Amino acid sequence: MDTREISLELKRLRKQKRLSQKALSGKCGISRASIIAIERGASDMSLSTLLEILNALGMDLKMVPKAVEAGRVAGRFPNLDELKKMRLAGEL
Repeated sequence: MDTREISLELKRLRKQKRLSQKALSGKCGISRASIIAIERGASDMSLSTLLEILNALGMDLKMVPKAVEAGRVAGRFPNLDELKKMRLAGEL
């Protein structure tokens, strides 16, 4: 999963939760300008920033180890397409 895919997924999750960029900013303590830049893929983010945003969206990174343990992606992190297929199949 590259930076652009992560940015698009974060934006999709925010919209799914019916949060504005301003509301997400308030929940995670990251400026609205930074949220905008992250969602556009115009800004790299640290792991701690990603975790803050995911936490504010009620998400975490637990889905990645589960997918690896299930043997779907032998020894590597799943890519975005694999994660979507696993989510549709109810595996996540």
